[in-house]
Amino acid sequence: MYNIHSLPASFGDSIFIEYGEAGDEHYILIDGGPYYAFEGIITAIRRIAPGLKKIELLVITHIDIDHIDGIVKLLNRDDLPFEIRQVWFNGWKEIQAIQQEDDDTLGAVQGEYLTHLITKKHFNHNESFGGKAVVIKDYAALPEINLDGGMKLTLLSPGKTALKKLVPVWEKEVTEKIADMDLIEERLKEDHRYESDDDLLGELTIEEMQETQPAGDKSAANGSSIAFLAAFDGKVSLLAADAPSHYLLQAIDSMLTAEGMERLNLDAWKLAHHGSKKSTLDKLMKKIDCSKILISSDGKKYKHPDKECIAKLLKHNGPQLELYFNYRSEHNEMWDDGALKSKYHYEAIYPEIEEESWATVRLQ
Repeated sequence: MYNIHSLPASFGDSIFIEYGEAGDEHYILIDGGPYYAFEGIITAIRRIAPGLKKIELLVITHIDIDHIDGIVKLLNRDDLPFEIRQVWFNGWKEIQAIQQEDDDTLGAVQGEYLTHLITKKHFNHNESFGGKAVVIKDYAALPEINLDGGMKLTLLSPGKTALKKLVPVWEKEVTEKIADMDLIEERLKEDHRYESDDDLLGELTIEEMQETQPAGDKSAANGSSIAFLAAFDGKVSLLAADAPSHYLLQAIDSMLTAEGMERLNLDAWKLAHHGSKKSTLDKLMKKIDCSKILISSDGKKYKHPDKECIAKLLKHNGPQLELYFNYRSEHNEMWDDGALKSKYHYEAIYPEIEEESWATVRLQ
């Protein structure tokens, strides 16, 4: 078994991975969406894995609130719904340490509080990286981590340069908003949110969309995203968080050169930044061969996925693409068009039951 579930995280991300054999199942949770999607995310996890007692790894990819807020709400509980064997998260201490090594709308408050909770609950924090930052220091030697049950993770992001770009941004937030962690804890515990319980395209054709050249994502927070390959029993997926194309390509190009290959063969690909046209550019699509594409977004806040991104995937990664949407929305339903499917030879898969909105890719 190797299943990837894109959970109902509204405009954010929450990815739940199952792998292993019957009776020996293992789990990974990546991000927790915004705070108000938390209950739906937990409900989905309970339906997918009703006997869940333990997850091998919790990954908080970066500090944007559509990824981190639900995890703050989860860890703020007195009793967790499952054991967490290890947490990957780059907080201020880890990011600052990378800056010191070389002498060289965010959720920074939530990020520092999350670090506080990780320490308070005695989680194994970045254990696979010696308790230091989850980061690539040498693209010729990408970190590889083996989890119990046979899952191998290969880190593709962040690199040191990307992580250091977040330092001045986070430092400003920390300096202005975080003076007393006891006060922050008291304030967030009282915040009901954490209690336990782009431009329109007009009439562009698909071909015209495919020729557009959007600027790449320059966000420091997105550049700090933890992104990785997850390989199990011969199947490989890319969980891209919000990592921009130019950072992912640093790692992917290094891999392809070392292996003498032109394209990275994948069995599933969770697109970066909810299918944003700025995050997944042509130059990345040309380096990846993958037919199963996951897009996480309800489209309500930023109108994701961008039509240009999907159109370009049909050009560079088709034919026979399978597009997995974890919501049906006015911003993605155009792809459920019989004429388009016939012309470009792809399938669009939506949740069968809207109230239980998640998308599942089954690799085994």
